[in-house]
Amino acid sequence: MMINKRRKKFRKTNQDRYTFIDGVIDIAVYIPELIFLPFRLMWYLLRFLVRIFDWT
Repeated sequence: MMINKRRKKFRKTNQDRYTFIDGVIDIAVYIPELIFLPFRLMWYLLRFLVRIFDWT
C-alpha cells in the first residue's frame, strides 16, 4: 500500500517533463551554433590545408 502512494506522488512531480522554457533554452543555444557552424568548418578546412601545404 505504501509503494502505491509513493508512485502516485512521484508521478505528480514535474521533474522529468520537457517544458516550454526547456524548449526556449534549447533554441537559444542551438541557433548561434547553427549560425557559426559554416564559419567554423571553413576555419578548420583552412587550418588543415595550411598544415598539408606547409610553405615554410
